[in-house]
Amino acid sequence: MARLNGFKIGTCRPAGAQAEMECLIWNHSEHGALLEFSEPDRRFEACRLHCPELGIDAACRVVWQDGRECGVEYVARAE
Repeated sequence: MARLNGFKIGTCRPAGAQAEMECLIWNHSEHGALLEFSEPDRRFEACRLHCPELGIDAACRVVWQDGRECGVEYVARAE
């Protein structure tokens, strides 16, 4: 599975949250993405990831988190 360079700003809305937060999408594939946040230890289990420039609009589940970075897997992706 090839990972494509992202390096684009996207928005992430954690499940149950009202507000979106910006994230840097380092890379992505058809199955998920690597995200970085400006603040460390943003903890959540699921989110909605959106980045029109990369064609991403997806419900995601968090697979791993470490400091400011997290890996997400797409649960459902809008085309």
